[in-house]
Amino acid sequence: MHNAVLSSDQIDHFIQNGWVRLEEAIKRADALAVQDYLWEHVEKRGVLKADKSTWTQPMVHIKEAYSDGPFQNCQTERLTNAILDLVGEGRWSEQGKEVTWGWWPVNFSQGADEPWTVPVHGWHWDGIHFRHYIDAPDQGLLLLPMFSDTIPHGGATVIAEGSHKLTARYLNSKPEGVELGAGIQGCIAENLWLQQLVGKAPLPEGENRVNYFMDKYTTDENGIRLKVVEAVANAGDVYMCHPFLFHAAAQNHSKTPRFMCNRTVKLTQRLHIHDDTTDLSPLEISVRAALEAGGHAVAV
Repeated sequence: MHNAVLSSDQIDHFIQNGWVRLEEAIKRADALAVQDYLWEHVEKRGVLKADKSTWTQPMVHIKEAYSDGPFQNCQTERLTNAILDLVGEGRWSEQGKEVTWGWWPVNFSQGADEPWTVPVHGWHWDGIHFRHYIDAPDQGLLLLPMFSDTIPHGGATVIAEGSHKLTARYLNSKPEGVELGAGIQGCIAENLWLQQLVGKAPLPEGENRVNYFMDKYTTDENGIRLKVVEAVANAGDVYMCHPFLFHAAAQNHSKTPRFMCNRTVKLTQRLHIHDDTTDLSPLEISVRAALEAGGHAVAV
């Protein structure tokens, strides 16, 4: 297949690791204009940009979704084509339509009073609004658009790289489907590394939590490589994540609020996972690869 934006290496990175960072998906000036717009809504909650003494809430949640004003410039041709590179031409249900940008967890200082570490709580994949099947079309991608510069330990979302393969293998064993909460807990129960990640199993003796999860890969019994990474970024970057990827909120020690939102890319049809279709998108290749020993595949 022809890739309009993403290189073959980037697509292979998505297949193998479950995410790819699209730099300058949105023009920086437009991303910062969105941040200014959001500050207006944050200030309605009594948190004033010019008065840090009002920054007493570690996380400010803005649950509204927006499409007008500065958001008109955010669904760029570059971002649109990168989405199609991953899900396939004609497979994105909102292609050519006006999209909304919503669910804003503005991280001011979550966990700033404690040493930074890999979180124990909050690990999940998204999709509380539908029943999960391995081929469900309800969420083809999770987009994490960034509207502020985010440095290490600065509140960036943490991603469990490779975990999309664990979720795929779990969902493949549940042809009847599963609700999100039960699915997350069931998937965790089947993998030691995930159990260690959420504090349900001890780390190897003498291991430091940050070093164990972030400084090296752990390879499970199926040959799947797992590691935690921070989604650090510049304003205007977008993390394009596999819908099965475990991720969590992290501590912000930067003293600068982190602005980002969650975007769902819905599909027009179910994924081709078990049929004989050969014209597969990278998203479909990634799921099929996860079901093979070691979870490896070559990008096309």
